[in-house]
Amino acid sequence: MKTITVLTDFSERAENAARYALRLAQHLQTNITLYNSFLVPAAEPLGGQVYWSMENFNNLQQDSEEQLKLLAGRLEEELSTLPINAFKPGISCKSQEGPLFRQVNKIAADRDVMLLVMGTHRKGLASLIMGNHMRDIIGSVSLPVLVVPENQFFKHLDKLIFATDMSKSDLEIVHALTELAKPSHADITLAYVQTPGTTEDSTKKLVTNFLEEISNKINYPKIYYRTVKGVPLKEGLKWLTEHVTCDMFVMVHRHKSFLEELLNLSNTQKMAANINLPLLVYPCHEDIAERLITDVELGYQENIIASAIS
Repeated sequence: MKTITVLTDFSERAENAARYALRLAQHLQTNITLYNSFLVPAAEPLGGQVYWSMENFNNLQQDSEEQLKLLAGRLEEELSTLPINAFKPGISCKSQEGPLFRQVNKIAADRDVMLLVMGTHRKGLASLIMGNHMRDIIGSVSLPVLVVPENQFFKHLDKLIFATDMSKSDLEIVHALTELAKPSHADITLAYVQTPGTTEDSTKKLVTNFLEEISNKINYPKIYYRTVKGVPLKEGLKWLTEHVTCDMFVMVHRHKSFLEELLNLSNTQKMAANINLPLLVYPCHEDIAERLITDVELGYQENIIASAIS
């Protein structure tokens, strides 16, 4: 069965994200895995390599596993309030040593994992801009990542907004979104920000071609479209999140483009702090091959460290 993996550091925000993921898993009829990565404090470097004691490692791993079991117990207690015939997601736990951003593609290697879920460090998208940790994960993982704002609770999934640049690779994202939308027959709105300098003719051609591709390749009747005209990207996205009602906002992470343009703008912090929507970030498949090379290099380094402590 497909699985949603929840990345947790045992904070209140992370637990809120886990509860959101639990209800989403019930909605999609999938299981969930609670995942924690822990770091072992390094001892003094010796000969250019870092060593730590197995006692520290075992204590930290045991603490991580115990915290995961306690979190799982609280989620199972929440499931116990559901009707007898309701679908109840299975809950499993996993703990590993190492920086989280180096572990996420190992998680993604499991074909049953469909989605990663994590909480923000503050409301809305502010933590995406302020926190390198979260940006590292979004920038390196080959799975979609759902970022759940503080105090956001899953109630239903009736409308998704996908901020798209109408590129061909986004057709795959639209197809994936239909799988999220089907259980509740949710609307999918494709939103395109027509930035200053973009002509009406070029926009019309781009949109017409994209919508024709969707009608030919994707069989889902509740896909709609709207344009935000004549504004910079960040203002267009801000307008969408403030004026168009939705249950989840969807974007694609492209290196040196689109989402990264938003993340790298320091003057968007105020805007981001006011956004309080779950943000689903899909990776750009064109970037995955490049990331795999990095993963191989990181794997080699981790094997050296593993040999040092074994």
